[in-house]
Amino acid sequence: MEKRLSVEGMTCRHCVKRVTKIIEKSPGVSGVQVSLENKEALFIYDPVVTNVPDIVKAINDFGFTAAEKV
Repeated sequence: MEKRLSVEGMTCRHCVKRVTKIIEKSPGVSGVQVSLENKEALFIYDPVVTNVPDIVKAINDFGFTAAEKV
């Protein structure tokens, strides 16, 4: 499955790298793409093993503001 998150608070490529690493650490995630311009993250995940709310929480805990896009 594919998931798109809005991510506010990214200001540079280092922020993009940080958000990418947070998402990549989650089980069952692949194909992570984070866009500074669009303020969003897109990734492919396995709904059986991946907990998307945990990913959103991890991004928010790091100081960004993430939310699931519908």
